[in-house]
Amino acid sequence: MVDASFILDAIVAVSIAAGAVFAVAELRGMSGDRRTRLAFDIFAHVGTLEYSEQFAKILRSEFKDAKEAEEKCSVVALSMVARYFEGVAMMLRRGLVDSDLIFESLPYHILWNRMKPWCLEIRRTLGPDMYVHFEYAAGKCQTYVNEKYGAAI
Repeated sequence: MVDASFILDAIVAVSIAAGAVFAVAELRGMSGDRRTRLAFDIFAHVGTLEYSEQFAKILRSEFKDAKEAEEKCSVVALSMVARYFEGVAMMLRRGLVDSDLIFESLPYHILWNRMKPWCLEIRRTLGPDMYVHFEYAAGKCQTYVNEKYGAAI
């Protein structure tokens, strides 16, 4: 015959296990909420007039070197856009944002190719870690685009 203390111990053990499962599910949900919040924040920034003007100025310009980039676009515009793409790429590398979402919405590969002369000059003058995440994400984005659409865009 089973005594009451054994039944109570079993109920406590099952309750603890159920609580742990619930806690893990809640933590996973919070992680998804954080990723969703980050995605909304990323797109909110891209939608601002100030950022959009600087971004468009860079995309409309062509330049061969850093000096020409600064003359056509301004250091402020180049820095603002490059720092933004660097920051999002850092979150991407840490798995904080979804890569498909980022690569479908932010043209890393196009922007890096446009800004590469300026970014490499900044890296040469300020240090080897400048814009490495931006460059990394551009390569990953190019691979993503090639695999998804079958050709370089």
